[in-house]
Amino acid sequence: MDRQKIMNDAAETLSRYVQFDTTNPPGNEMHAALWLADQIAAREITFDIAVHEPVADRGLVVARIAGTEPLKPLLINHHIDVVAADATQWTHPPFSGEIAGGFVWGRGTLDTKGLGVMFLLALETLAREGVRFRRPIVFTAVPDEEPGGENGMRWLIENHLSAIDPEWVWDEGSGGLKDVIGRGTLFAVAVAEKQIYRVRLTALGEPGHGSMPHAAGAVNRLTAALARLLEHPRPLTVGPASAAMFAGVAPAMPFPASLLLRRLDNPLALRLAGGKLAADKFTNAVVRDTVSINIVQAGYQINVIPECARADLDCRLLPETDAEEFHRWLAASVADENIRIEVLSQSPPSGVAPTGTPFYRAVREAVEKFSPGARVFPLLMAGATDGRYWRERGYPAYGFTPMILERPDISRVHGIDERISIDNLFLGVQMVRDILRTLCA
Repeated sequence: MDRQKIMNDAAETLSRYVQFDTTNPPGNEMHAALWLADQIAAREITFDIAVHEPVADRGLVVARIAGTEPLKPLLINHHIDVVAADATQWTHPPFSGEIAGGFVWGRGTLDTKGLGVMFLLALETLAREGVRFRRPIVFTAVPDEEPGGENGMRWLIENHLSAIDPEWVWDEGSGGLKDVIGRGTLFAVAVAEKQIYRVRLTALGEPGHGSMPHAAGAVNRLTAALARLLEHPRPLTVGPASAAMFAGVAPAMPFPASLLLRRLDNPLALRLAGGKLAADKFTNAVVRDTVSINIVQAGYQINVIPECARADLDCRLLPETDAEEFHRWLAASVADENIRIEVLSQSPPSGVAPTGTPFYRAVREAVEKFSPGARVFPLLMAGATDGRYWRERGYPAYGFTPMILERPDISRVHGIDERISIDNLFLGVQMVRDILRTLCA
């Protein structure tokens, strides 16, 4: 490949993609989806392209690259929608797609329009080299991932599952982490996710004049219950997915951490390592069920004690947690009959994708080739992706974004000044090409 030509193309293509403001809500991904479909055709990757509209103005792309053998396809997916961004806080406007300092700047560069461009250019360069695929490839770009995928991947599976029926699913993931977990570079391949369990607590209390506060007020009841939840978190638990993850990162850690991380399924090792695991927000999130108090609402006038107060909690449960047991624990912790608990949304356990598959091996081989000395480990994701919809149905779905991030970069995802280096874009194209060759050519 012509490195400079590919880097320029990747940067310019991603810049244009970012300029479509697909902030969700409302999303409005159709314009970006139609542009992406035009890119696939113009680059002569395939002409078997469909743009669906699950709901008005929400575009979903399905492009099929034929295979020469009757094999199940590899599905490669990214999402078009992005989260909101406050332009006043950014160095470059979040939807400018500015190319500066060796980076493409803008919302979606990391999550996940950059991944989409890696897929696009990898497919184009292979096609121009005359590569013919034994295994079909289905390229999808979906809307509505950020709030949960109801009008995106879920819609696609409910309406087109039998027509796709993939061998493996390749979706977004964290990719390479440099000096984040120990020293050196570790590439994470997401194989499982925590369950979503979102609830609303609604407290009813005695209203009155603000000059005469009392313990029976709705706000007092609610804040007392929230304090109990924060003061008594769920116990540390290491299930099969998290045990495999920590065993995978153990070689990058110094002794004795390296030994303890290999043995976290042992209660003594977990007790010894538990303090440090719980102190870090990243590791804490994968060793216990978590409760995050994200929305609290009450009152309408400063001198009036309100009769109602509510809080919305984003709870994430480990794959092995029983949701009914968690709800009983939540109710026992709230411990107030004047507080109603309402489940807003929940997802079933996502299942765990196996690490002994050709897909996982192809990723490991690509990492060894393009990032010598780096290691690969299976990741239990604290957050949710569209991959869970496939795992729920028994398909091996993996989250992997072929790029290398350092700790400061991680906060840019959903944060301020999201950006991706052009070097990372080129690395991604190289690794995607290699994986596609291994699995499909």
